[in-house]
Order: sequence, then C-alpha cells, then structure tokens
Amino acid sequence: MGASTAALMAALLIPVAAPGSAWAHGEESDQSAVLTEQAVALIANGAAEDQVAERIEDALMAPHKEGVTLAKVREAQALVERPGYSEATSRQVKVLLLASLGGKLPSAPQAGRPATAEETGTTVVLDELRLPRGISDGGDAVLVGLGAAALGGGLWLSHRLRPPHTIRRLEHRDRGHREAS
Repeated sequence: MGASTAALMAALLIPVAAPGSAWAHGEESDQSAVLTEQAVALIANGAAEDQVAERIEDALMAPHKEGVTLAKVREAQALVERPGYSEATSRQVKVLLLASLGGKLPSAPQAGRPATAEETGTTVVLDELRLPRGISDGGDAVLVGLGAAALGGGLWLSHRLRPPHTIRRLEHRDRGHREAS
C-alpha cells in the first residue's frame, strides 16, 4: 500500500474518528431553565404530551433551579397531565413555560456582545407553519385569476404573432421547379 493510499484512507477516517461536540447522545442538563426551554421546543415541534410532561418533570426535579419560576412550571405540568390534552392546551403550556423563564430563553445571546458557538441560534420558538390548502381568501382568488389571464393572454399572443408558415412557400417553390423541368 502506497503512501498516497494511506493518506487518503486517513483523510476519509478523520470525520468518523474525530469526536465532535454535536453528538446527539449527550448527557441531560441539570438546570431547570434549560430543561424548561427544551419543553418549550418540544411543544413547538409537536411532540407528544408524554414527552413534554417528562421534560417538565425533569425541570422540576433538576438540582439547579435558578432562573425559573417553579410555580408556573408546576401549573404547566398540571395542564399537561389533565385529560383532554389539545393544541389549545399545548399553547397555554408553552405560554406558562415561557413566563416561568421570564420571557427570555436561557440560550439567548447576551445583548452587547456577538453571539458565538451554540448561542447563534434563534431564541424565538415558533409554532409549526401550516399553510391553508386551496383558495382560502380573496387574495388567493385574485392571484389565480391573474395567472389564468396571463396564461390566456400568452396563448392568444402566441397565436396572433406567430410567424407565417414557410413550409407552404417551400412547397410552392418545389412545384415551380418541377414544372419547369
């Protein structure tokens, strides 16, 4: 095995062999604020209620409870554990959890200094974007109408402004040459 082959093999193994900081099987946090933020993220991503309840329970049991109003977290836990968990309930739980953090997520970058490493993510947790299907309002109807008008106008212009048929002229020329011969 040549030196170039060995170098190539080593280069291919570097991404696999080098440990990274983004491995998914890291240890769970021991800070209530971080676990509460994770519960908010689970809600925003449509996780099952048992996953959210487990994360809230972890936040209540965590040894480091700084930065969280535990009464609001307990209130959110009661809502999750109540029968009939729905989308409206999940929104209420999310509002309570965000209020328990004082409206600011622990992963938010500090004001006045540039964000680095893991801080560069957004601190706004948005709900899933569910677009309506079909024509849902007047604006959609106007766009469909304009699209149909543009399509119809394009077809009309292509018919109106098409070049003359040159095939017929060539046929007439060929007939003239044949008759003269």
